[in-house]
Amino acid sequence: MDYTQLNTSQRQEMYDAIGIQSIDELFDVIPPDIRCENGLDLMPALSELELQRAMAEMASHNDGPHNMPCFMGCGAYDHFYPTLIDQLISRGEFLTSYTPYQAEASQGSLQIFFEFQSQIARLAGLDIANASLYDGSTAVAEAALLAINTTRRNEMLVASTMHPEYIAVLRTVLSDLDITITMLDATNGRISPETVQENMSDAVAGVIVQSPNIWGQIEDWDGCFAEAHTVPKTAAIAVFNPIACGILKTPGECGADIATGEGQPLGNALNLGGPYLGLLAAKESYTRKMPGRLVGMTTDEDGRRVFCLTLQTREQHIRGAKATSNVCTNQGLMAMRASMFMTTLGSDGIAEMAWQCWHKSHYLANEISKLDGWNLQYDGPFFHEITVVCPCDVTKVVNYCKSKGVLPGVAAAGRRMQGLSNGDELIIAVTEKRTKQEMDALVELLKEASK
Repeated sequence: MDYTQLNTSQRQEMYDAIGIQSIDELFDVIPPDIRCENGLDLMPALSELELQRAMAEMASHNDGPHNMPCFMGCGAYDHFYPTLIDQLISRGEFLTSYTPYQAEASQGSLQIFFEFQSQIARLAGLDIANASLYDGSTAVAEAALLAINTTRRNEMLVASTMHPEYIAVLRTVLSDLDITITMLDATNGRISPETVQENMSDAVAGVIVQSPNIWGQIEDWDGCFAEAHTVPKTAAIAVFNPIACGILKTPGECGADIATGEGQPLGNALNLGGPYLGLLAAKESYTRKMPGRLVGMTTDEDGRRVFCLTLQTREQHIRGAKATSNVCTNQGLMAMRASMFMTTLGSDGIAEMAWQCWHKSHYLANEISKLDGWNLQYDGPFFHEITVVCPCDVTKVVNYCKSKGVLPGVAAAGRRMQGLSNGDELIIAVTEKRTKQEMDALVELLKEASK
């Protein structure tokens, strides 16, 4: 929509229509003591050219993954996505897409959501997937609610190695329900099947385990989920990284009943922290309890292929007491990007991306291990994220590397991990974008920072 500024006569016409003399009269209801009477402290009006220069100068002070090698992760990763995706998503019919309220009239959007569901279900190794959720943390909470609504039980077993912000959101969502959250303690950075076994009971609705976990370690999904299934109907819930599924066993292959996670790695830029999208897939038996929306494919009366909203188990369409979720929309635009990304790369492309992440992270881990005083925190298998123990203050290391133009990773103590972290861990993520030169440069900076 083009923006055209109102002129003086048009403003006066509006004032006359509502019976005021100036726009200030609209704000008479605001108490004078909290009203800004002296105007805002803004720079003088600038010409368009001057404004462009001023904004460009301000923007030049911003540093980040766009101009610095980025080894930060912890749930949001600096992956490559083809320029084709930006070109496609910038088209008006895609860019303005939102949840279709006259759904069947939006055949293009429904087709993309249907394809997105098919791709996520295949990636997770499960039967069905919904048309996306808000983000990874709320998707985990929805997966827990799905297990609770299905089993009618009141206890969730949650791995302490799951992202702490996911745990915080899960606690918030379940706080008004009569649900007990039991945390599973880790051994050497992972959850053992024996720990799951010790905590199983007939009250457990689901067992949630993230892999790779917050420390980058690959969990024993097979063992943990086998123990979860010793109690009938208990849901095994996998929190997964979609890129890792390119080379690792899928949640479905490991025995998961429900799989959930963050879809940001699938073609969505870091975007200063969002918007992202939540992924949720499950076995077919969970279909009618699935939160959000499921798009289906059928034929019309003329035999043509058409798409429709098959299930909408949410409070906007169902009486509140019968709704399985209060999620009111899906991240349609982000899901479109993800679908375009998966279509562009294909299964071979995603596998290649995953292999590069794996090889490069293992190269960096080996090089850091050679430094005096630097050690890997855990010796278990990992995908593309490692946790290293700094021989000095981790904040000093992070600040030094940033001053040299490199984002070295995430200090564990600053990510709500006070109860889990010793305060000296640095979590380093390596994606396919990182070069050998960048990794070698990071190793040198870590060496210098610890002197």
